[in-house]
Amino acid sequence: MAFGNMGKALEVDLTSGTMSEFEIDEATYRDYIGGAGLAARLLFDRGNLDAGPLDPDNLLIFATGPLTGIGFSGSSRLSVGARSPLTGIWGQASCGGNFGPELKRCGYDAVIFKGKAEAPVFLLLGNDSADLLPADDLWGMDTYEATDALKERQGKQAKVLAIGPASENLIPYGTIINDYGHIFGRAGMGTVMGSKNLKAVVAQGDRKPEYADPEKVKAMQEEHRELIKETIFCGALSAFGTGANMEAKMFEGDVPTRNWGQGLWEEGAEKLSGIALADNFIVDHGSCRGCAVRCKPVVEVKDGPYAIPQGPGPEYETQAAFGTMLMNDDLAAVCKANDFCNRSGMDTITCGATFAWAMDCFEQGILKPEDYDGIKLEWGDIGNVLQLLPGIVARDGKLAQLLARGSRAAAEEVGNGADAFLTDSKGLEAPMHDPRCNWGDGLAYAISIRGACHVSNMTFLLEWGAIEYPEIGLDKNYQNQSAEFKAEAAALTADIGCILNSACWCEFPGTAYTVTQWAELFSAVAGYGWDVEKMMEAGARVWFLQRSLGHIWGATGADDRIGQRIMTPVEDGGIAGSVPDMDTMLREFYEYRGMTPDGMPTREVLEKYGLGDVADKINL
Repeated sequence: MAFGNMGKALEVDLTSGTMSEFEIDEATYRDYIGGAGLAARLLFDRGNLDAGPLDPDNLLIFATGPLTGIGFSGSSRLSVGARSPLTGIWGQASCGGNFGPELKRCGYDAVIFKGKAEAPVFLLLGNDSADLLPADDLWGMDTYEATDALKERQGKQAKVLAIGPASENLIPYGTIINDYGHIFGRAGMGTVMGSKNLKAVVAQGDRKPEYADPEKVKAMQEEHRELIKETIFCGALSAFGTGANMEAKMFEGDVPTRNWGQGLWEEGAEKLSGIALADNFIVDHGSCRGCAVRCKPVVEVKDGPYAIPQGPGPEYETQAAFGTMLMNDDLAAVCKANDFCNRSGMDTITCGATFAWAMDCFEQGILKPEDYDGIKLEWGDIGNVLQLLPGIVARDGKLAQLLARGSRAAAEEVGNGADAFLTDSKGLEAPMHDPRCNWGDGLAYAISIRGACHVSNMTFLLEWGAIEYPEIGLDKNYQNQSAEFKAEAAALTADIGCILNSACWCEFPGTAYTVTQWAELFSAVAGYGWDVEKMMEAGARVWFLQRSLGHIWGATGADDRIGQRIMTPVEDGGIAGSVPDMDTMLREFYEYRGMTPDGMPTREVLEKYGLGDVADKINL
């Protein structure tokens, strides 16, 4: 057994129904950390890189990290990776909740799925055991129904990952749900699961990893618990969820409104904020396993057209995607949309952004009601949005079929200038933080290895003043609407993002730690013997590997762009007239990374990180 890790992975061939275990060597753990880094390395080594996203040969890999399940706030996460059906490049998603620690307690650091089952199945994991069982009766159930059925069958303590009808019907932005409210949300990982006829994974075990220095781990756990209490950022999340500061950020210009076409909507932000959610709908607060932050709102809408039973509430991204983005200020309706997307298994960011794109296109006459069964989407018309959601899942109706493709593919189908209203990078719709407010976000979205993403790159937290890392030079004056220092910031925070997504550690409680403390924790848990420099080197190695997978699948530096709608200035609010200087930031980023001016890695830089075999694959 490797310290902090269980030392082995399980490979499941769904076509043949056979399974086998294999050991993972210590060097692979140390070089690729675990989680998303380990998944990328396993896919490169063991996968068919010519396989399309929905081909049986596309590997789907769940992987824990060395910090998964160590009992700290933020240590319950799990990563999943595959070639994305939404973007065509490396796709990954991260999830908190309960499943990551339970997978490790079953004795595995990773589970690899390949092939396609002849009929629906689910995987049942126990202590060093695995069984494929029929799931015909579960197919067609929503994620909550399937979770209930599996817990009734396997016991209430069993931990469940499940997909819903959206992934079964191969909507390219399908999600995977862990125990109702914890979600692998982005890049269509649920859709890959659906393409394999894999309905669910269930785990229950009692294995425990060993630590290199148990006393040090215990001492650091107590220290981290106290740091969480002192961190204002974590306190706000505990009280109001991730929408805690929506009103303040709206005034700054950070909250996208009217499909990024408006700079300020004061009334909407007030009605949609985390404070409004707490005042009107939050009935409890949930948490991921062992986390003191408890940032997950539990809501209930008791009456009216949008009534829903008590359950997981919307995060900030959903409050914006189905709220400010659509000019809908009815928070109950946002709760309803969130509940539907959770149950059916759809990414609320891509789904909401695609509706916003369509509203712009209807307003401009690019989409016409007579071409789409007489339906016209207009700003604020949340009723039509909610009525269309079931059609998207079922691919029923002309407009629903178009929206089911996601905004980039829909714009390519429509043509006629529809791409002017896109907000994606590499086919992944941007999350709800506006790069015209914080220019570093624009660079972060552009160079993110899975498409527009802020959680794999913490530049925005630097610009907010929420973090600084003087140990690695991230302690400069990061002015929001400026290109200065942003290339270095984006590169180093991308490495930190790779470290956290590979360690399987949540960035919210992670803000309480310095990078020096992270390195100390890795060594105490896993015995990696890292100093800060070695830890950052591992993060960069993971970033270059994942980016290179994108190059193998056709992405180039020309794809390091953000949607034209975001690059169009608005006339009001804190971002009036602002557009990020992407040319300067990208040029400086490539230089800082040791890449070519057109955004490709050089053989020299890949070999520096031990990725010579990757350089061979992309013919450098």
